[in-house]
Amino acid sequence: MKTQLLRPTSKVLSEFRKLLTVTLFLFLFTTFAVHESFAQLTTSTVKGQVKSSSGETLPGATVVMAHIPTGALYGTTTNSSGVYNLANMNPGGPYTLTISFVGYNKFEKTNLFLTLGQTLQLNAELAESSEELSEVLVIAGVSGVFDGNTTGSKTTVSNEQIATIPSISRGISDMARLTPQAKINSYGGLEIAGQNSKYNSFTIDGAVQNDVFGLASSGTNGGQIGINPMSMDIIDQITISLSPYDVTQSGFAGAGIDAVTKSGTNTFKGTAYYYL
Repeated sequence: MKTQLLRPTSKVLSEFRKLLTVTLFLFLFTTFAVHESFAQLTTSTVKGQVKSSSGETLPGATVVMAHIPTGALYGTTTNSSGVYNLANMNPGGPYTLTISFVGYNKFEKTNLFLTLGQTLQLNAELAESSEELSEVLVIAGVSGVFDGNTTGSKTTVSNEQIATIPSISRGISDMARLTPQAKINSYGGLEIAGQNSKYNSFTIDGAVQNDVFGLASSGTNGGQIGINPMSMDIIDQITISLSPYDVTQSGFAGAGIDAVTKSGTNTFKGTAYYYL
């Protein structure tokens, strides 16, 4: 008895190609969505509007932010509405903002500091260069509770607070206690909003530092032998987010704790400490 091998018809091949295309598209979309949902806070943003002294918007104005300790420059130009936006900037500072436009006096604002995960709203008003400039009106400030970029309950710990707050363990728990909902349990774990410490998400510069195996009561790497996953001397800022209404943050039931390291300077320096 002979066995005959049947060849698929053109209709079957066409249906198979369609199914393969749809499956590949769904796979790529799912991968992208998962990747985006676990993004963490590592940068800051500066935005604002540039106008003339008569209230006219200045499109095409040059905006430059200079990071003084390293000399790094972030630049852009204003759009047709005179609005500029500088994203993905390193938190901290100090920064110097310079805005220039043909026919107008240059605007400069010094000693600016950026907060992790927040937006500095800085508008500027430029006077014509033919006028005698005695003062430049600057409207600047970081919005607080009603900031449009704040998507839930959040506590930010600045570099100054990290350097001055008394610390027993020199770890993240001492800093996170600035959050009213935080509590240190009997095992040294950080419980936020009543959730187990293992349900927190902890990242440094976007890299996960959780105890992914769930063996340490502290919920962080090194917790089993009583050490911290990093030295507080390298941390610049910390944010503790409890309920961010933001699709780019997920993977936790307690709090999302995001820390960024110091960017360094062009001057050699170091720190030392001891226990007594």
